[in-house]
Amino acid sequence: MFNNAVLTEISEQPDKLRAQAILKGYERIGCQAVNVGGFELAAGTAYLQQIVDSTEIPFISANIIDSKSGERLFPPHHIITEGGVTIGVIGLTNLIPTHINDVKVSDFIKTGEAQIAELKPQVDIIVVLANVNRNMDKAMNAAFADADYIFLSRNTVRTRPGTKQPVNGPFTYGSNIQGKYLAQVDLQITELDSPLVDISNIQAQLDNIDRRLKRFQDKDPNTPLDKIYADQPRILKLIDEFNGNRKTLEDGLKTARNTSGYTSVALSRKIGDDNAMLAYVTDILGQCEALKKHKVQKNIYQNPPGFEERIKKGMKPG
Repeated sequence: MFNNAVLTEISEQPDKLRAQAILKGYERIGCQAVNVGGFELAAGTAYLQQIVDSTEIPFISANIIDSKSGERLFPPHHIITEGGVTIGVIGLTNLIPTHINDVKVSDFIKTGEAQIAELKPQVDIIVVLANVNRNMDKAMNAAFADADYIFLSRNTVRTRPGTKQPVNGPFTYGSNIQGKYLAQVDLQITELDSPLVDISNIQAQLDNIDRRLKRFQDKDPNTPLDKIYADQPRILKLIDEFNGNRKTLEDGLKTARNTSGYTSVALSRKIGDDNAMLAYVTDILGQCEALKKHKVQKNIYQNPPGFEERIKKGMKPG
């Protein structure tokens, strides 16, 4: 909700106003859970609690705890039911700002494992929202094997749709840290007890095969490939391999009972604006700039007594 883990004096009020606008945007799009990470705590726990109390959106964290009592400050997870499918969402972080002293974090790996074990009998899909250092990705994938998805919020690398995911999960995705892409997952569930199949990677492989076959066909669009390359056995063998791989991939798609498709949606100007929301955001940004200018002006050092008079007389300030 904030751009940094620490708010400067000049930016504090504008940043808080912007955070409120972001929250309104979350409400507008139907956000169903927010994982509390390091940046959410930038303005302190008291202000964050004001934000939490002002909205119906659940703020979750399984491992942020009160420094004194050792109690969790937020619900550890949230369960969502959509289309007859129950989804358990767990919040984790290891990025608490250093200036925040009234909270601490428990080991997010151990806490995550415990939460996954608790939710597994209760839900159909387990999602982990992880606001953690990127060097922990492999550790999470190994420890959270019973989760279905891990979404990373501090990973600088954007996951491409064709990225190969572990067959048995968890499928791990990151949308970069600049907010320029939206991660979209489309699920088709027909048998709850069957595994999820990542069709994004399969489709990427099919598209690659089609492109390579097309390049062969471009030599003569009106002639079958086996005739075009009749005197080139190595190319014919390669074409046969492509066709064989294509059939295997297509058969895999046909037999999949539960499919998961991932899309990285670019939030570019090609996407139309909601006029009411655009007007609101424009107004908020204008207010933020005005607050910054006012704060800068207020903080300008005052000239010492008599400075202006001495300048007028051509004297050096003493």
